[in-house]
Amino acid sequence: MKPKSESWRQAALARADFEMVALDYFRRLGHDNHHRLFQVYGWEEKKTKTSWGANTVNHEKLAEARIHAMTAADLNRFLVTCALVPDVYCPGYSSAEALSKEANLMRTALRYKVDASRITAGVTSELSAKGKSGKSRERGSSAKAGDKRRSSKSRETASCLASI
Repeated sequence: MKPKSESWRQAALARADFEMVALDYFRRLGHDNHHRLFQVYGWEEKKTKTSWGANTVNHEKLAEARIHAMTAADLNRFLVTCALVPDVYCPGYSSAEALSKEANLMRTALRYKVDASRITAGVTSELSAKGKSGKSRERGSSAKAGDKRRSSKSRETASCLASI
């Protein structure tokens, strides 16, 4: 079934439609990926009080204001980043596992000629140096070690995202 209006045949999306797509994609990513996107963009996660007295971050509301302020080029990059940010996730049970070559992030790094292994080595080296200097303070806590491994993977993939 074809739309009756010829305006649907335009090559580019209208600004309002483009923003709608970006916001919808953002909403579908889920809370953890919202948090990762805010980290990648360096956006502040401003907490607000809920009606029951708890503090929460309304990522959707905060992102909506940022998305409306973006240029068309920024919106393009934002959509690509939304597609890549799920690859930043690193499960605690397999934090040393390398990102699959079929992952969007790795394929994009390859396409843009970003040396992901160099970034991985740099982040690993940086975290090892930091780990040695703070090792005595964190000894005895396996939860903190798991957090450090997840943090390492997140930094590695965030560095890769920033390089693209």
